[in-house]
Amino acid sequence: MRQYRLFFHLLLAASLLLLTISCNDLWTQLPLDTLATDAAGMPEGDLAGPGRQQVGSTQVEVQHRGERLEVVLYKSYRVQTPAPAVVFLPGRMAAEDQYESYARALASRGFVVAVRSWYSLFRSDLELAHDAKVIADWLVRSQGVDPGKIGIAGHSMGGKDAVLAAARYGGFAGVVAIDPDDNGNVSVVHGPLARLKAPLLLIGAELAWRASSVCAPRATNYLRFFERAPAGTVELTLRDADHVQMLDEPDRFGYGICRSGTADSRQVRVTARRATVGFFLQHLQGWPVPLMLRPGQDTIRVAQVDSFTEN
Repeated sequence: MRQYRLFFHLLLAASLLLLTISCNDLWTQLPLDTLATDAAGMPEGDLAGPGRQQVGSTQVEVQHRGERLEVVLYKSYRVQTPAPAVVFLPGRMAAEDQYESYARALASRGFVVAVRSWYSLFRSDLELAHDAKVIADWLVRSQGVDPGKIGIAGHSMGGKDAVLAAARYGGFAGVVAIDPDDNGNVSVVHGPLARLKAPLLLIGAELAWRASSVCAPRATNYLRFFERAPAGTVELTLRDADHVQMLDEPDRFGYGICRSGTADSRQVRVTARRATVGFFLQHLQGWPVPLMLRPGQDTIRVAQVDSFTEN
């Protein structure tokens, strides 16, 4: 069984690495405009669309004790400091531009957003969580960020390690874990999760388990996080969605191994983005923002002290 799982990990890594190498120049020349495309037909002020501020982005090298981390920095041209901020951790082997719409939606509402760049198959959970801490400290030192208003988000392994970073280091005022997977040598569900003090939003893909075993299987998926999550944790289940449909381009070459959903990808992505933006507006800026769902298609649960209730 371990050899079988390793085979699929290597297959996924090879596919995504080929994608990254062969298409890197094309991505540079043709940046995604998913946020603007998704916003067509949205009512004004929808949190899944762009805010009122114009956003610029740049790739930056963060140096820490001889190590260099690449991040893509998104912020408004007229951001007011000290500003709230979000550190975003991509899924393993996922390109950072797959989360551009999330970063731009947040930055256009006054957040400074740092998306960690692509990382290899061999990056460990502890290393990725430490990267998040390094990036957060750098944002405070160099970008005029309010140290008390830093959130952290991530997808897949990045979602798992967003929780790990917040539980291990503290200093994060809110956590969004998008379809996190607890697979690996370090478990967050059994240990660190119980020490988490920051508010947590879990966004889960209902049908991710139907795809390859490397794409958030039932034994380690978001449901396992919610079972042991601190009181007040919010779980949003995206009905009929798979592990990559919340990405800006879920049908990009190499992602087919994780495709199993029957939902409309735009609607899945829009709902996940709206929830992410609303959660950080609420917990980092004090906005009273309710979660907005696809009617009859998504579900919310809130963890209680000894049990949970469904809403």
